[in-house]
Amino acid sequence: MSTPDIASEEIGAAKAAIARLENRYLNKLQVNPDLTRSLVSFQSNKSEPIFRWFNYREGFSRPLIEYILEQLDIPENGCILDPFAGTGAAAFVGSQYRKMNSYAIELLPVGVFFMKCRNLFATLSNEELIDFARAAIDKRQEWLAVQPHWQYRHLRITHEAFPEETEKELSQYKTWIAEQEPNFALFLDFVAFSILEKISFTRKDGQYLRWDHRANRFQGSKHKSKFDKGKIWGFFEAVEDKFKQIVCDLETSIDLFSSIPRIEGEAIHILQGSVFQEIEKLSDNSLDCIVTSPPYCNRYDYTRTYALELAYLGVDESGVRTLRQSLLTCTVENKPKQFSDLPNDIQSQGELAFHNQDCLQNAIRFLESESSAGRLNNQGIVTMVKGYFYDSAIHLAQASKKLKHGGYYVMVNDNVRYNGLELPVDLILSDIASEFNLNTESIWVLPRGKGNSSQQMKRHGRAELRKCIYIWKKC
Repeated sequence: MSTPDIASEEIGAAKAAIARLENRYLNKLQVNPDLTRSLVSFQSNKSEPIFRWFNYREGFSRPLIEYILEQLDIPENGCILDPFAGTGAAAFVGSQYRKMNSYAIELLPVGVFFMKCRNLFATLSNEELIDFARAAIDKRQEWLAVQPHWQYRHLRITHEAFPEETEKELSQYKTWIAEQEPNFALFLDFVAFSILEKISFTRKDGQYLRWDHRANRFQGSKHKSKFDKGKIWGFFEAVEDKFKQIVCDLETSIDLFSSIPRIEGEAIHILQGSVFQEIEKLSDNSLDCIVTSPPYCNRYDYTRTYALELAYLGVDESGVRTLRQSLLTCTVENKPKQFSDLPNDIQSQGELAFHNQDCLQNAIRFLESESSAGRLNNQGIVTMVKGYFYDSAIHLAQASKKLKHGGYYVMVNDNVRYNGLELPVDLILSDIASEFNLNTESIWVLPRGKGNSSQQMKRHGRAELRKCIYIWKKC
């Protein structure tokens, strides 16, 4: 059989399997007019004090978490987990507005640092934070007088990311911070952390950092950048602006934790590390709900997107490689994971659910045929898709054990398209979840989906992909 015939046969089988799966879940797919793109993304957090102080583009908004908890009538004083926590929106909302015992699992130090700062801010009043910001604005001469001993230890992809004078003042500021009172020091550290992109020649852009043409790396080089990010802020200009934004937010808003007693200790429990290891630390049948948005199967590498922040927090090249391989498989550089340290029943159940999902296996065979014919723009896509759903099956096997009977698992995720084939991530994961007693109550579909990539549009035309929230209930 010729290669074109094989390709035609494989995509035909894949599309037929998708059609069968869609027919089975047709009555579960419900367009929810309450949902908007901004609500189901970080966009709504742009108006939220604290969450808007650091531009974290992944995850979802506080109003969405409140909506989910109310719609599903999640009990107050219960237990909530976000296993892919990012900056911890779900855990913090559960803690502050439902008085829940909240757990957040996060691998990347970026999100962990934010949550640690957020935990501190939960113990302080608006007035204390305002005093911190105002005091810092007047302290510049103190840090400028410091001989810096802290250095920004660059990763290869962040080399020369800052103007020389900017990096020097950042080093002085960080050295000065070390001599301050601990709470004040963490607040100051958070502010510097939150402006790194603003003072750099870079901008986060999907899968990578885009570099401005003014960066030193392009001076005298044949490979010029045409990208202009606009204003590149000086260090003090940026921190002063951030301090003033914080003061303005806190002076013009009600208390950040209004009607909630000042917290003694941690607002949420932060578990730093791989979700596959950390979730095992929780007791079985202990969670009332899991609310999360995992990495999407879209090739985004967050160790590159947040490289400036990772380097600032002291992560080196070896650390970045370890983080990249520990993430839920979502990049073409991920290697297949070994789960030998997990309980045998989890491994066997996850593997069985992965291999038994007919729609997924047909899609993989199609992608393998495309790869063999040289039609995939990256040969790592097949490994990534396999790894994404295999990892997800293992995770769902673990998560189901931690949920109480009648508990909910709520997931925000997007469908994806490769070589003209839409992968119904929503239905595949829902079907896998059913193997672990997680029944699909409904799949809320946003009224407006998202477009496929520019590469896909050129070859296959524009197609809107479903963006959904899956509601699974443990039976």
